[in-house]
Amino acid sequence: MSADGRALAAPAPATILTDQRTRRILRFAVGTTVGSGFAYLIGFELPFLVPILIAMLLASPAPRPTFESAAGFVIPVAAGAFVGVLLTRYVLPYQGIFLLIEFVVLYRIFYSLAGGARPLRMVWLLIAALIIPLMGMASIGLAIGVAVGLVYGAAIAVGVAWFAHVVLPDLPSGVMGQGKPGQAAKEPPPPAARAAYARRTVTVVFPVLMVFFFLNLSSDAVILVFIGLLSLLPSFAAGWKQGKALIVGNLIGGAGAIVFYNLLVVYPQIGMFLLLTLLTGLLFGDFIFSDRPAAPLFKTAFNSVVLLVGMSVTITGADAASKFYTRIAQIILAVVYVAVAFGFLEYLQRKRVKKA
Repeated sequence: MSADGRALAAPAPATILTDQRTRRILRFAVGTTVGSGFAYLIGFELPFLVPILIAMLLASPAPRPTFESAAGFVIPVAAGAFVGVLLTRYVLPYQGIFLLIEFVVLYRIFYSLAGGARPLRMVWLLIAALIIPLMGMASIGLAIGVAVGLVYGAAIAVGVAWFAHVVLPDLPSGVMGQGKPGQAAKEPPPPAARAAYARRTVTVVFPVLMVFFFLNLSSDAVILVFIGLLSLLPSFAAGWKQGKALIVGNLIGGAGAIVFYNLLVVYPQIGMFLLLTLLTGLLFGDFIFSDRPAAPLFKTAFNSVVLLVGMSVTITGADAASKFYTRIAQIILAVVYVAVAFGFLEYLQRKRVKKA
């Protein structure tokens, strides 16, 4: 074969158009940036929740959302938010009854999640179950505003995820850079295992919910939401040993948020905010879409950055920096609480098994 023939036969080098991993990193970064900008510019309630949901959508192996899948996500969220507002309006004054209902709702969410229900739908329903009634303690109007915002935010997140998939679609099967094939769907665990998971998780989340209700900590509702999100992570639910790794992940997120915040303080403009969001998405996406053992930690770390920076954007006044660092301390304490709580439950379980 001639030199020219060998040159023609050589495979083309991987480029952005032929490398699946690069496409997914770019899609993740662009999607979260567009979602962040849109949520903040339109004055969305709790705008930092939108890019977190977008990040969950784009970091998962799920394909581009369709109209049916979008409706299957948004409609149950709207129904859950509507029921949450009704319960807040008419049952919240009877706190004992309301907390009992909240316990049952949380248990059903965790039970459904363990049984293979769509994780992102359950995450958004969990946020609605935690935050709507807490806001209702301050004002029913605020609870309604948050409920509408959650439904609107779910629609925005699905729309942005669809847009990101259109702009940077996955490569067709068999194209260079496709990566690992998807795994077969797992059989859901038996009812007894689902019930055990639900009991363990609600045992961690519900006491915190009670504290927030009895102390009327509606201004710190995002901490309760963060604890709820952490409780859904498999590594935390597995016990203390794995939970320690996610503490490290959130420390990484806190460090990233400090860098992001201080750069934004130097030039507090929307363009700077979007540029930093894009760079953060690219940096963390490089770890998320990799085979590194620490890859899952960077999903949590990215959410921590988005949450902390998002809260800092809504903080005003001379003590804004102090409040920002206070939030970081609160987030770290929340992570430690969830890790220790699951670790303690794991210890009790081992002790019971030994006695049996």
